[in-house]
Amino acid sequence: MNKIDALLDVLYKIYYLHMHHMGDYNGQQLHLKDEQMTRQQVKDYLGISETTYKRKVREGKLRPLKMPGGDRFYKSQLEEEYRESIRRGRI
Repeated sequence: MNKIDALLDVLYKIYYLHMHHMGDYNGQQLHLKDEQMTRQQVKDYLGISETTYKRKVREGKLRPLKMPGGDRFYKSQLEEEYRESIRRGRI
């Protein structure tokens, strides 16, 4: 990852966190109490394997926040993937 990509990644995280606390992100209402989930919790919640998780991150379907201690997600970010898991019968 070059320096520009790293800077863009940091700016995205700052923007996301700012919008999360302001209450709106991509037209979706987020709650300050929105549950934060770890990588393992996301895999269990969506009923997917480690390989599928990595593929979805690579394809951009899942966008983790890279935090010390591992990837983090807000539950509200996972609504579309959750509906897809239900549709495919994973959960």
